[in-house]
Parts: sequence; structure tokens; C-alpha cells
Amino acid sequence: MSEQAAGTDRRSEIAEAGIRLIASRGVRALTHRAIDAELALPVGSTSYYARTRRDLTKLIVQRLATRTLMDMGRMPIPDRPTVPQAAALIAHGLDMTLVRADEHLARIALHIEYRSDPAMLEALAGDPPLRPRLIRAAEGLLSSLGVAEPARHAHDLVALMDSLLMQRAVRGAKINVEDIVRAYLDGISQAKASD
Repeated sequence: MSEQAAGTDRRSEIAEAGIRLIASRGVRALTHRAIDAELALPVGSTSYYARTRRDLTKLIVQRLATRTLMDMGRMPIPDRPTVPQAAALIAHGLDMTLVRADEHLARIALHIEYRSDPAMLEALAGDPPLRPRLIRAAEGLLSSLGVAEPARHAHDLVALMDSLLMQRAVRGAKINVEDIVRAYLDGISQAKASD
């Protein structure tokens, strides 16, 4: 294995350990020493790959963004889905995402911790920013369903998905995502028909 590949693997291990620490103990538990202990590395090893706590956090944020983009790429959207198909697709996507619930708990914790730090919020948004990509995907889905003003409703659909994900990841709520999304999609589809 090349030195560069070994460094990339170690950065991935550090990011994964950081995600686990934040999810289980909160952002304040994220320290170089805690990562070293989590990975059974000699003290100071993590500092070689991420000099400051901010660098360490950015390493974790990059890992979270990469995973979310990978998840998005795995969700093929049919050309002309029905509302039940679209609701099932979204529910399945959230189920797939929850396989890595620690990542979502870490993302939520990081957003709360850095809510007053514009530079870190920008890093959390991803490069390129993830949220506009999610909104474009939601707009495309709504457009394929024939919803009037899909651009206007796309923001609401993404917010609904965020809320459902948070309910399941943070609270472990037993909710029927498919039924909730179907009701929302039926409502905005019927609003078009009644206008």
C-alpha cells in the first residue's frame, strides 16, 4: 500500500471514529486524544492528520458529505412515478440512510454546535453544497409527479424528509414514513387539481 493510500485510510478511520464519538458522547467529546484512544493509536497520532480540532471536525464533515452524496446516487427515480411509488422511494431512501444513524446524530450535533460559526456551517454544507442538490432532486421528483410549482414545494419536501429522519434517528420514533410522505404528496398534487 502506498504512503498516500495509507494516509487516506487513516483519515477515513479517524473520521469514522470521530463520528462514533460525537454520536455517542457529543461534540465536546471530540478530541485528538479521544480519537487516538478509540483507534488504539499512540498519543499524538491523530494530530499528524488533523493538526487542530477544527481540522479534525472538517475531516469528519467531509466524510459525512461524501456518504450522503453516495446515498443520493444510489436512488434511481423512475421517469413518471406515481405518488405511492415516490413515497415508497423516499421511505426506502430514509431506511437506507438510517443504517448509519450515527452519521445523522453526528451531523445534527455538529449543526447545533457550530450554528453561530458561518465558516463551519459552510463546511457542513459540503463542497459543492449538499442542500441545493437535495432540493434539486426533490424538485425533479415533484416535477415528474406533475406537481404545480415544484421549485416552491421542493424546499418543504426536503424539510419534511429532514424532520422524519431526525425523528427516527434521534428519538427512535416508530413512524410510518411512507404514509406521511404519501399524504404530503397527495395534498400538494390535489392542490394543483383544485386550483
